[in-house]
Amino acid sequence: MLTIVLAVLAAALAWSGIYWGTEGQHWVWAAFGALGGFVAVSLPINLWVRKRMEAIFGGIQNFLVSSQDTLRHKVGALQMKFSNQQKLMEMVEKEQAESVRKALDMLEAVKPLNKWNILANKQANTLRAQLLYQIKDFEEADKYLDKCFIMDPLLQAMRMARMFKKGQFKELEKAYHKGVGRFKYEKALIIYATYSWALVQQNKIDEAIAVLNEGKEKAENNVLKQNWEHLVNGRVKRFSNAGLGETWYALQLEPMPAVRPQAQMQFGGRPNRGGFR
Repeated sequence: MLTIVLAVLAAALAWSGIYWGTEGQHWVWAAFGALGGFVAVSLPINLWVRKRMEAIFGGIQNFLVSSQDTLRHKVGALQMKFSNQQKLMEMVEKEQAESVRKALDMLEAVKPLNKWNILANKQANTLRAQLLYQIKDFEEADKYLDKCFIMDPLLQAMRMARMFKKGQFKELEKAYHKGVGRFKYEKALIIYATYSWALVQQNKIDEAIAVLNEGKEKAENNVLKQNWEHLVNGRVKRFSNAGLGETWYALQLEPMPAVRPQAQMQFGGRPNRGGFR
């Protein structure tokens, strides 16, 4: 991208200026000069890009939080008026989706930064994938799940959930192993839970038991332990990840149990903190 091109050009100019200016006598200083020229150009540009990205993501997050608060108050006022609770929940989902669409439009502000940092678009794709998945636009989310930073185990679990839904079981197995390899111990909890659930759905009980056996030891979670006990003792129908709460239901593999209508989901994941150096 432009930052690298300009930095390399600055490095080349610095090197040639020192090297030829000293008639080739100080090539070591020329090398240091090239390094200095590269840093002098790339560092301030990358800092500027980072600040712009933080401002864009911060604005989106504030917008989504404000939209969530507004919707929550609206739902509270309408709960007693709606006799059809299903209709109320449909209204909530519709307004959530509208807010997410506006947030996605705000992400377009990242595009001019792509030419300055090759990671800007990938970081934007991370948030795009989360938001699209949240409003159940799964086909569109698929376009970004493979083009984003997987710095959060929930994102990896989302990829795994989509593989299961599309019947990509070999890819799912690979994603599982990659996930538990990247996220250690309790961080891998949702990875173990998702893959064991997928195996149970395929009636691969022995494989699910093996996954849960590893998971309950490494992630040290009661939900995994209880599911392992259920499967070992033949109580397959009692297998449940409901104890993981919103983290599990965020994958939308199972419907959340009926509760009093409210704006349940938190909008937007945290922007990826990596990628700009």
